[in-house]
Amino acid sequence: MASSLYHCSHPKHKLVMTQSPSGQYICDLCRFMGSGLHYRCHACDFDLHEQCAKLPEKISFFAHPWHDLHLQPGTSSRICDLCRDPVEGFYYRCITCNFDVHPHCTKTQQNVYTKMHPQHSLCLVPALNICSACQLFDGQIWLYRCGICNVNLHIRCLHGPVMPKNHHNHANSVSNNNNKNNHFWHRVGTEVAAETTASVLTNYLLQFLSN
Repeated sequence: MASSLYHCSHPKHKLVMTQSPSGQYICDLCRFMGSGLHYRCHACDFDLHEQCAKLPEKISFFAHPWHDLHLQPGTSSRICDLCRDPVEGFYYRCITCNFDVHPHCTKTQQNVYTKMHPQHSLCLVPALNICSACQLFDGQIWLYRCGICNVNLHIRCLHGPVMPKNHHNHANSVSNNNNKNNHFWHRVGTEVAAETTASVLTNYLLQFLSN
């Protein structure tokens, strides 16, 4: 663990390893709470998790294989193209394609095993399906999928169904998605939202599969 370093997120000054006097701090890169030792610029009141300080300025990422992604400051409201949650801090971006992703989402594994479907590994792919765990379609474009069994899981539902805060129906087990597509538009909520999501996915799939 280096006692001090420079990082592309704050190039003006060297960041020094320090202990927060209050015990907690908010990382200025990812905007998540932290505690304990971390890197800090005292002059600018700029704090970084130790792990965030290891993030490079440029990365390659399997979910967007055409171009490198560059670390950018969060200067405007935007949505992560992987998890679809808002981006509040720094993010990785493909300027050419307007592809944005949380730094922590770039650590997502492409292939995983889960107790929710122990028979086969699941691969993270762009797909437009109902989650087999929570039984919802909520506009997520990326899902963990077993093509053999037609099982699809939200990233958040990989280890069990996780329901959105404003939803009250609960699913107890993974099931196949057969005969679920009849409820597609109902589950999306509005035809406009569904058409928008489908259009985004169609364009992305055409690009993804043509390479």
